[in-house]
Amino acid sequence: MNAIVQHFHFSPGTLIAYDGYEVVVSGPVKGGIAVRDRFVGENEAQRYFVLDDQMVQKLLQRTDAVIDDNFDTDSSDISENLNSPSRFEDRSEAERHTAFQREAWCKATHSTLQGGPYTETRIKYKFAQIQSHAIDLQRINALGIKSKNGKFEGRTWGAKSVSNFCKTYYAQKNPHPRALLSDTPSGNTRRRLSAAEDCLLETCCRAYLSKAQPAKASIVRLVERRFREVRNERLRAGNTAPFLTPHSNTVYRRLDRFNRLELVFSREGRQAAQKEFSPTQHGVRALKPGELIELDFWKGDVFTFSKRSEFWDLLTPDLQKVLKDGKKDGPKSQRQRLWICVALDVATRMPLGIGIAETPNPRTVIELLDQIMREKIEMSTLAGCSTPWSQHSGIGTIIVDTGAEFFDNEVRTAILATGGSFVYGRAAVPMDKPFVERLFGGFRTLFADELPGKTGYSPQCLVAYDKAGMAAFNTEQFRHLILRYLVDHYPLRKHTGLLGKRPIDAWKDSQKYGAVRPPTLRVRRKATGLKLKRMLSKEGIKICGIPFSSPSLFPHALRNGKIKVEVFVDPQNLREVTIHVEDQIFYLANQRPDLEHHSIRTLMAAIKKMTATKPSDRTYYEYVLAKHADWFAEQIRAGIQARGLPSQEATAQEIDWFESTFCLRLQIEKNPEQAQSADIATLLQGGTGPGIFSPADIAAEKASATAEPVVEVDQEADPPPQPKLIGAVDITGSNDASVEGPTVQSRTRKRKDTSSTGPFVGKPKGKGKFI
Repeated sequence: MNAIVQHFHFSPGTLIAYDGYEVVVSGPVKGGIAVRDRFVGENEAQRYFVLDDQMVQKLLQRTDAVIDDNFDTDSSDISENLNSPSRFEDRSEAERHTAFQREAWCKATHSTLQGGPYTETRIKYKFAQIQSHAIDLQRINALGIKSKNGKFEGRTWGAKSVSNFCKTYYAQKNPHPRALLSDTPSGNTRRRLSAAEDCLLETCCRAYLSKAQPAKASIVRLVERRFREVRNERLRAGNTAPFLTPHSNTVYRRLDRFNRLELVFSREGRQAAQKEFSPTQHGVRALKPGELIELDFWKGDVFTFSKRSEFWDLLTPDLQKVLKDGKKDGPKSQRQRLWICVALDVATRMPLGIGIAETPNPRTVIELLDQIMREKIEMSTLAGCSTPWSQHSGIGTIIVDTGAEFFDNEVRTAILATGGSFVYGRAAVPMDKPFVERLFGGFRTLFADELPGKTGYSPQCLVAYDKAGMAAFNTEQFRHLILRYLVDHYPLRKHTGLLGKRPIDAWKDSQKYGAVRPPTLRVRRKATGLKLKRMLSKEGIKICGIPFSSPSLFPHALRNGKIKVEVFVDPQNLREVTIHVEDQIFYLANQRPDLEHHSIRTLMAAIKKMTATKPSDRTYYEYVLAKHADWFAEQIRAGIQARGLPSQEATAQEIDWFESTFCLRLQIEKNPEQAQSADIATLLQGGTGPGIFSPADIAAEKASATAEPVVEVDQEADPPPQPKLIGAVDITGSNDASVEGPTVQSRTRKRKDTSSTGPFVGKPKGKGKFI
């Protein structure tokens, strides 16, 4: 069955362009349409062709064919407009001169190519001949200029421009240079707006600076609506002066006047502007230690085990939460990559602090700020470093990236409270803090590449290597290794950026400029200490059962018995704490001087270990808490090489949880009496020794102290057995003297003497009980 070819109707003047040909429809004919050439050369006759219906149907299905129904160069309007002398004659002499020069190029192209089509490819192929012919025509018609040496210079255009000139010129029925004139300006041709129009336009364009982030097209619609409303209001008021709406191009140009900083700040917020436009330390030379400090997180290229510490199970905030509760998305991971945060001094390249966490968090950053301002000799000695880590300074300017942990309000408040400032580097621009980035490069090549479980710099780096399966260290061991590298290895290597100096030597040489002075201990505690909420009474406050008080605070600070106060605690220094009471600052001293040199971690570990053995003996354990904490610290020092370096970080949530779990009824006295006891190991195992009495001992003493001295039955009966303890003291007294018929006075005096011979008679001195 044969398909019927459909006949399509095209109005005269329709342009059809395909395969480099351009024809104009003249009218319909049988079986097709009649067309003519669009370009007709000088002294050439018009040629006509017929496109049959099948060819037209193919052209309609092609995507590269152009069919323009609005193209009509022979219409009366256009003919009148082209033939109008005002359009060409009224233009300036320079514009007409340029049009004649373009006409010369068109004639040269037509003569060289012998007619159309005037494609760019054909013109490029014979461009040298066309250019020579065009220059000759310009010289003959005096359309060029003469140079200083008297040589003629003509106007030249490229092949693409010449192609466009020819298509426009020969598209006319009677070619004329008027078609080669430059286009007249369109749209709003007024050179400037009135003051009222400009003010209203500026007000409308300011709406573009909104957090809602409106589009430019919506601002154009807003301008049209507001100008229409104002124009109607002016007409109702009798003001007939023109108040025209600006063209959309005028609105777009006005919106483009806003600079990039203003746009980002107003439309995306201050933090987004800081990420993109914050100034950096480029071009600034740091001379003093602490003047510029770069601080950043780096995800370590080593897999480690996620297991609890051998010393205490209270790690960093994120690690403790994950290890105790598990991750939200399924079971907790057995292996992990830790984040390492380092503070590096720019002037000397000396590390001033290090922190390790599972994820970047504000508390680790605050702990790092505290490390910058204090000596870390105890930390390096505990890790067995050969070089004491004593370098510390004040905080000048901290350079950080745009991570969420650095935008935290507590972090920024801590920096400002210590007298420092902070600068945010631009997003995805590592050269804004190049020195700490270079340190992380050394971590990767000189530290991580030497350890099993290394991951490489990208997932494609070690494809055939079992990264997680080769993990060999836990968190404490990894912390121990990286601290040894940061203290004993990195500062002793020569740095090209320091002109061959070592950071440790650069630190010594820079002392001639004077380091930035660190703040006082009380200022540092207020800025970087833990913030706790406690109830203040006339006895002061207690933290993990330890009493803190001050005579200068009472009695005027308390009116209603107890009030809630905010407490600032330095986890590494428990000599005193800072409290806020009615917008006033007070300092409470530790009432147990024997516990001042311990950190909050050591005391928490000691309390947990002691109370887990005999919970009922809490009152007795108060007397030996200091000795047990010393013993516990010694055990940590002895086990560092085998078990690793434990974390020193703590959070307010951890301390609150610890107190509610282990210190609920723990009441540590201010001045405990000296008690003779056995060694700590025997005590924790429930054994006996000097100063430790069994229930039988206590019962025997009480029975001997309260018994009637003159009773016939008691004289004939055997004396109560006296237990013999190894190393025990004699607390019952001598029973050899006879007692015959003592008076009441003598009996009373005997009881007073007896009460002074044993610690378990008379008025009780403590609140504990013994089993």
